[in-house]
Amino acid sequence: MSISSVIRQVGRGVKGASDLSREDARHVFGKILSKEVSQIELGAFCIAMRMKGETALELAGFMDAVSEQLQPLRLASQSRTIVLPSYNGSRKNRNLTPLLALQLTKFGFLVIVQGVQSTPDRVTSFEIFQQLGWPILVDLLGENISDPSLPLFLSLASVCPALQEVLDIRQQLGLRNSGHVLAKLINPATDNAWQIVNYTHPEYPKILEQYFVIRPGQVVLMRGHEGEPTSSLTRLPEMTFLKDGYLVSKTDEFRFTDSENMAGFDLSNHVEFIRRIINGQEKMPDAVMKQAELLHLHCV
Repeated sequence: MSISSVIRQVGRGVKGASDLSREDARHVFGKILSKEVSQIELGAFCIAMRMKGETALELAGFMDAVSEQLQPLRLASQSRTIVLPSYNGSRKNRNLTPLLALQLTKFGFLVIVQGVQSTPDRVTSFEIFQQLGWPILVDLLGENISDPSLPLFLSLASVCPALQEVLDIRQQLGLRNSGHVLAKLINPATDNAWQIVNYTHPEYPKILEQYFVIRPGQVVLMRGHEGEPTSSLTRLPEMTFLKDGYLVSKTDEFRFTDSENMAGFDLSNHVEFIRRIINGQEKMPDAVMKQAELLHLHCV
């Protein structure tokens, strides 16, 4: 099925493009996930949406389509659950997502890190989980959750293979697309699980707040560090807590004095750093501790 009419609608440039309705967005993205459009149309749609930018209604419609494709994740544990999206990994500094996940388990959370397995020239959370021997979910019925004291990793390729293929288009286009936004919005856990949704571009907080009015949940919005849902070692941005479409609380920005060494953080360095913390040879970074404490306090 051709989506040329939709491409014309969203691809007329900043001044000429018009937005899709929620239903039209659901329809076209459903066709994309079901591979009912040509590769040329898919590339054109991705670039057009990248230039126009998504509205909250369009994201809601896209996610309606994604939700129809999600593999069910049933967790036997009744623990308080939080989902951390990990789609970038680290390029310059430490990837702190596994450390944040570990600290949250110490506060009693069941922690699910969902994301991609690899990203060129970056250290991903998946790779760190692999090296540490932490659990990676393969059986989505949750039967392999043997140690809830450790965070769990769930790859996008397992929970929604069709969306992973949309993300993979970046390798040909050289640009991110709407799929990258949607992936971070996925909450594969129970309805009462909290999720962090991190953003990079300044226009997204308002759009995401509108989105979570349309599709309510228990959400922590924050500006991510290198695209990850964490602070840096020196700065924890403000976090906004939304529940059932309403603002319930907001935290301030915090600054820290831990050094931010920019060099030499390959996979082995990451793994050794985390092992030293686990073994008590090095303290948990102050920024990670503070973020975990605030999440523990506000995610209730």
